[in-house]
Amino acid sequence: MLVCLAVGCSDDGVVAGDGTATASNTSGDDADSGIGDSSGISASTDPTVDPGDGSDGTSGDTSPGSSGVTAGDSGDGSDETTGADTGLEPGTLPEPVAKSGVVYVAHFLDNDLRWYRVDGETPTAGDSIDMGAVTHDMALDDVNDRLYVAQDVAGVVAIYGLGRPDGPADPVVAPTLLGTFDVPTAPRFVRVDPYHQRLYVVADDNEAGTGQMRLHTVDVSDPAAPALLSEIAIPSTTSLDVDGPRNLLALFHGLTDEIFAYDVSGDTPTEVAGSPIDLREPYPEENNTAFSARKLTFDPWHNRLYAARPQSAFSELIVMEYPEAIPGAGQAYDDVADFSLTAIADPFDLSVDIGDRQGILDAFTPMPSPLDMLVFMTASAWNGTQATATVVTFSGDDPLALEPGCGDHEDFGCFLRDYVGGNPVGFLRTDGAACRDWTHNVVVATGLGNPEDGPGQMQFYRNTDDGGTSPWLNDGNINLLTGALPVATACH
Repeated sequence: MLVCLAVGCSDDGVVAGDGTATASNTSGDDADSGIGDSSGISASTDPTVDPGDGSDGTSGDTSPGSSGVTAGDSGDGSDETTGADTGLEPGTLPEPVAKSGVVYVAHFLDNDLRWYRVDGETPTAGDSIDMGAVTHDMALDDVNDRLYVAQDVAGVVAIYGLGRPDGPADPVVAPTLLGTFDVPTAPRFVRVDPYHQRLYVVADDNEAGTGQMRLHTVDVSDPAAPALLSEIAIPSTTSLDVDGPRNLLALFHGLTDEIFAYDVSGDTPTEVAGSPIDLREPYPEENNTAFSARKLTFDPWHNRLYAARPQSAFSELIVMEYPEAIPGAGQAYDDVADFSLTAIADPFDLSVDIGDRQGILDAFTPMPSPLDMLVFMTASAWNGTQATATVVTFSGDDPLALEPGCGDHEDFGCFLRDYVGGNPVGFLRTDGAACRDWTHNVVVATGLGNPEDGPGQMQFYRNTDDGGTSPWLNDGNINLLTGALPVATACH
């Protein structure tokens, strides 16, 4: 099913050009956008090399917060607002930053920030720090090596600097608290634009009620002194993300089932033309479970927006393409593109009863990659007795296809399992916290404890380039433990 959801669209769902030389197209090869090919990654450049210093993917400095980014550098690619050299040339896509092989996990029922290694022969547990408060959400800046932690009860967003080990034998430097940003009301969600060093904090609006929240735009070029740039009212949301190169922020408003999009090139976000967009047009199916779009996730390198649809028998991966044009210096998003979303079909044909087709029963977190067209997603599926957490693998361009994974559910998916001596002995549930280290071909999922306030479990999967997936256990025997109710992960 292909449906275009905004102005600037033709009847067949194809994004129409706006008549200018910088308008978007759907060919996947736009010479004016600075994109070398359909993936947005130059074939002449190793995409696993950190653009901060042109090294082998590490920052060359294992001190927390270092990434080869120098504040105040006025050379090419500097950000006009912060003065930080991020390697971002206006109008082009940056090279992806290699993953360091360190996974961070935070929890809803304890104060720990724990880390794990996935760059060696087996996954290993690292150490932890006490952050002094429980976590509601996290956001990773892998360009500047920072982690932003929303602590809703404490009313704070904590900013941590992260180290980059030089290899499996190099220890991880413990995260260092660089600064904090106080929020007048509970901060619920955080997202970061690493290229312009802007932090976006979604917080409660105690006066407006359930339909509205507050969006704080914060300059974090100096993490020790984050500066509030603006605060605006936005529709209430639990799902949002930022496309930094395009200065584009999108959020899902669950009361109206719409996507709202904002240009964030200035200090104050402004809604773009064509926003909001009704998601029920391409996803109209109704049942006793409310429609939703969890965990909006931009993939700037393939100009796609992903979300997880958790609607029992109608659960699926939401995949939408948006215009690939990128604003140049001094331009806003509306100057180069008409915002629109074109739905791309996933493998679940919802017109067929779930008893007669492959399907899942819940959906949590999509995990695309800038390097390939594989997408992993945490979900729940029926194991013959109950709904159990699983990881689903999708491949292909349009439409997407299911990959076998571990073959645990209807010949696809990998159930999250408890292991004793290398043997699966039980099934795990999840709150959906997951991430992907595409440098080391590892997918990370988290399982809830039993009882729920007991230790959670880490579930690691190795994947091949063609989507083959298999469990990866510590020393081949067990899953590693984590804190109670893991709610946020970051593959750094």
